[in-house]
Amino acid sequence: MKWMVAPSYKYAEIVKVDEENHKAYIKEKCDRCCGHGIIASRIENGYIVPIPVDGGVCYKCGGSGVVSKWVKAYTEKEYAQYLRAQERARERKREKEEARLQELKDNSEANKKNLLGKWGYNVENPTIYLVIGNTYEIKEELKTRGGRYNPALNWYFTNKVEGYVLAEVPFDDVYEWRPMVKSFELKENAKDVAAAARISAMPESKSEWIGTLKERMRDLAVILTGARECSSLYGISTLYTFDYGDSKLIWFTTSIPKVEMVVGHSYLLTGTVKKFDERDGVKITQLNRCILKEN
Repeated sequence: MKWMVAPSYKYAEIVKVDEENHKAYIKEKCDRCCGHGIIASRIENGYIVPIPVDGGVCYKCGGSGVVSKWVKAYTEKEYAQYLRAQERARERKREKEEARLQELKDNSEANKKNLLGKWGYNVENPTIYLVIGNTYEIKEELKTRGGRYNPALNWYFTNKVEGYVLAEVPFDDVYEWRPMVKSFELKENAKDVAAAARISAMPESKSEWIGTLKERMRDLAVILTGARECSSLYGISTLYTFDYGDSKLIWFTTSIPKVEMVVGHSYLLTGTVKKFDERDGVKITQLNRCILKEN
């Protein structure tokens, strides 16, 4: 009588068969070491270099490269019945999955509104309210008032909150609904959409760049508007931001100024123009080698 094993063992060798219990003893290539008997860490010049533990011997096959075990055996008639049963099981699984997907499609709008409601949006007209300005200094306040942070959108609210300059962006402009997984996915251009919305909603800046590249600017009457630490390749730096009339100045430094730095205080600033930048429509002049004095 011809005995057969499941299709998953089609490359195995049938060593012997226990006809009474319908069991077959098979030998097959070890799937953990791919029949090599050792676990490779890398290949050098076409040769396997084993992992250093126990000479790289595969624990599953003991280094033989072959795994032996007893599995269920089928007669030809039983094997045909087994294959039909497997096909019926796959068909039932396909039907169940198709029904699930159809249900998701049918309930797509309801699922979408349910998730928007959980996230705190107006489900009929979901809008993202982007916070404009320097949010780093007030991030704890924003968090306390229900603000949320996303690397692409920066800080934002799900509803209009008083006390901030906000840019409104329709939710669907930055998120795409995925009905099959009942969730939203951030669009690839979300960051650009958010940046454009901020610029268009921001009051027109009167800022101008100060001086020329490498020019030494002396005793500028500035007001310190911010100071925060930043990590860089050179260690911990501090970013100081200043208002010079309507213009914006910044200074990155790892040194400690000789005067006490207090946000809101006025100073006389001397520094060399390093570069010009522009952010959200605001022109920024970066200085280096700065000296600060009390004003």
